[in-house]
Amino acid sequence: MKHLSIRYISDVDFRVKLDKILSEYKSGQYSSILFHIYSGVNDEKLLMSISGKIGDLFETDNIVGSISAGEIKNGRLMDRGVLVSVMMFESAEIKVFRFENASGSEQDIGKQIRSIAASTTDCKALELMLPGTNLHTRLLFEEVSRCRRGIQVFGGYAGGHSMESSEHFVFDRTGLYGDLIFLITYAGAELHVSVDKSVGWQTLGVPFSVTKADENRLITVDGRPAAELYQKYMQIETDENFAEATFEFPLMAELGDEELLRHTISVDDDGSLILAGYVTEGMKIYLCYGAPAEIVKRVDARLLEICEFRPQAILLYSCSVRKSFWEDFVNVEMMPFQKIAETAGFHTWGEINRDAKGNVLEYNITLLSIAMREGPAEGDVKHVHVDDSVLKGQASLIKRLTKLVYATTTELHRAYTDLSEMNDKLKEMAEHDGLTGVLNRRSIEEKLTAAFNSEDKTPNGLLMLDIDFFKKVNDTYGHKVGDDTLTLTAKIMSDSVKDIEGAYVGRWGGEEFMLLVPGYDADKAFELSEQIRTTVEQSDYGAAGHITVSLGSISFDGSEDLTSIYTSLDDALYKAKNSGRNKCCKAEPLKKPKAKKRTAKKK
Repeated sequence: MKHLSIRYISDVDFRVKLDKILSEYKSGQYSSILFHIYSGVNDEKLLMSISGKIGDLFETDNIVGSISAGEIKNGRLMDRGVLVSVMMFESAEIKVFRFENASGSEQDIGKQIRSIAASTTDCKALELMLPGTNLHTRLLFEEVSRCRRGIQVFGGYAGGHSMESSEHFVFDRTGLYGDLIFLITYAGAELHVSVDKSVGWQTLGVPFSVTKADENRLITVDGRPAAELYQKYMQIETDENFAEATFEFPLMAELGDEELLRHTISVDDDGSLILAGYVTEGMKIYLCYGAPAEIVKRVDARLLEICEFRPQAILLYSCSVRKSFWEDFVNVEMMPFQKIAETAGFHTWGEINRDAKGNVLEYNITLLSIAMREGPAEGDVKHVHVDDSVLKGQASLIKRLTKLVYATTTELHRAYTDLSEMNDKLKEMAEHDGLTGVLNRRSIEEKLTAAFNSEDKTPNGLLMLDIDFFKKVNDTYGHKVGDDTLTLTAKIMSDSVKDIEGAYVGRWGGEEFMLLVPGYDADKAFELSEQIRTTVEQSDYGAAGHITVSLGSISFDGSEDLTSIYTSLDDALYKAKNSGRNKCCKAEPLKKPKAKKRTAKKK
């Protein structure tokens, strides 16, 4: 295959360059041709002229155009204009599909794309070009994610140079479209495609939780308006400069193993943030910042992979926020790709990539690199890397500052983690008995009260256990042996219900324990008490010798009187102890409280 890029300067110059390409294309060496048009100017007449000339001259509809936030030619950001990328394939088959009226039909379009991919022989990659970020892409991508594993998926979102601009459209020779999705299929037995992203942004501080969101609208974080994140921690006010001011500190959302960066497009009056990408409730998000050294490290790792791949063509789809971040150094991370193969692309408003698990996801602030070749990897491998020696002066200061921020953020996050772990330990201590590890009396009473007051009137089994002659154990063998006896008894009770959801064991006081078991009627509760009694009698208590317990059991459904439950259970335990110990006794059935009769009032 062959990859060329043309910058449009004038009609005459453009036609001369197209004629040269046409001559080579018509030589019989190539089977397919594909044109990408990346335009930094919103000039419908010019774009229709350019795409029309291409279509007429090459007799093809394989033309996909996008408004661009920056045009990349030969690995460099060129002056704002129109760039045409030409890819000629020797054996691969390239097809372009158009899906109009995409808004509201995202899921159905995703299903159609799955069908196209399944019916395309030797399909190696799918490219999606979308008009801006206003579509419900999550529904689209969930369907595309179900395509056969091994098919690469990549693409970008159209958007103009200015963040305040509403320029979001894709186009071909038929017109400009704000509600159309382009699909390009790349297929061929000899075609090889490698796609991956490079990020390099680091988290700041501690995570926050998304408490309310609607696709790409982040409404509340930790129960507060999302904009307060920037107002409180960055001193950025919600004025007309809000979106631009937050670029340097985007959000990073966690989705499984993936880190999805999200930058803000605008802010609503209620403090909601409109993001370039969706978020979902329950996600953990961080404020983050660009770290030059880490960015270079990530890009170098990708360059090494591409060198080994030995491509014949490279496309770069880089987020517009990266361009803003690098400013005068924007070419630093892109130029090395041109040393490997002809490189063209554009700065996007969002990037599309399929992860290692097969999920198609929407990214921001990534450098998406797409490498292609036909046939085997040939030629010597010459490794290239980012030359960051130009990062001197102010940029060097930024590098040092970001290292400082990273170090302090790491310390802050460690402190936050330690505090969270300490809070968990304090909660554990507040709810559990320090010796046996089961719930303490206050906590088991809360569980009993909750079960009693539950609207679900299914039966609950309740057991009360007392260790026989426990005072004698303490007096004869000492408190250490007594503590061991209590601990082992609590463990036997806990093990007896370890597979029952909602069952709780608590220390009632001294050598007495309570056990609450949902779904157990009186007979099942009594059977469980017999099981525990037998297990204790047969267990090895070491120095304490032969240990037995007495138990009372009862069942309730919440229609009784709570005080009567405690009294009846205590009576059953008292009966077991007074009739010889090492016994279980079932409490007498409880009488239901009588409903009060209503009497008619005399007039």
